[in-house]
Amino acid sequence: MKFLYLLLVPFMAITGCSKNSNSGNGSWGDQPDLPVIDGEARFNISGTQYYANVMGNAIPEMPNYPSLPVKAGVARGYVADLTGRPIKGAHIGVSSSMTGGFYSSGSALTDDNGYYEFTIPAGAAYFFGTAVTLNYNETPAVFALYPVGGTSSFPSGQGVVKNFALLSYGLGNPDELGQQPNNESNYFGGALSFNFNINYAGENYEGYLPYNGVIEIELIPIGTGMYGETRSFKVTRQIGDYANFAIHNIPIGKYTINAKMSDGRPLKMRATGTVANVYENLGIKSVNTPGTGIVTFTPNYQYTPVMVPSFKSNWDALEIGLRL
Repeated sequence: MKFLYLLLVPFMAITGCSKNSNSGNGSWGDQPDLPVIDGEARFNISGTQYYANVMGNAIPEMPNYPSLPVKAGVARGYVADLTGRPIKGAHIGVSSSMTGGFYSSGSALTDDNGYYEFTIPAGAAYFFGTAVTLNYNETPAVFALYPVGGTSSFPSGQGVVKNFALLSYGLGNPDELGQQPNNESNYFGGALSFNFNINYAGENYEGYLPYNGVIEIELIPIGTGMYGETRSFKVTRQIGDYANFAIHNIPIGKYTINAKMSDGRPLKMRATGTVANVYENLGIKSVNTPGTGIVTFTPNYQYTPVMVPSFKSNWDALEIGLRL
């Protein structure tokens, strides 16, 4: 579990929010066992489908948080990883709207015990900026936090106790997921998006993939993931008429990626898109073996914790171009 503890050390202080003045002193008791994510999972994507969600509807068991009573007009709670280890420096914010379109907000950073507390502005309230900056593969990355219980809005006058957890995979807001199941921000796992050009019948453009071909993608963990995950994934995609597809909700970690046609021909891979290669140590890195690389996931470029919507992830789909 060494990787986990290296990952969960905040890389830098987050500024711009008021600090807690009334820290929770609750104790963290026994915690549930981490889920075992091992073996191999296989997925087939047809030529008319756009994506595969490799962790399905699975949500890991939440940690056991110290008990807190509700305080009128106050937002309070704890932030932790799945082992029940408190996370310091997480940003938790609440925005409230009032009649006439006026908005106000309040926020705090979690203390050494993972605790936050602040006064809720009057109005219809919802959480925002629920995230923390952590070190991921030698890079400061903003991780979104999962709202335990699965809600992010509430009436402000009553006060609220809301705890948050750091996930390596899982589903976001079910309403938004139902409307946009192919949107990577609706999953707390990482995302890869593949694009390519197609040779249709009678065409033979260099590097293009055949219309009737099948792409095979394999992801093999390097070491363990955030919570000891070792599961590998194999995804096949019938090319058909659509020149792109995505793999969503991959447990956060570092993977060897293999890409080939089903007839064994290796596929060249390179980062594409407007933010290709903006992170020195994240994204896809080539190795000497054709059709093989090393991949880590990429957060939204230049986002800070306060910019992350609640109940959504902050992982951007890493765009990878495929060529023969």
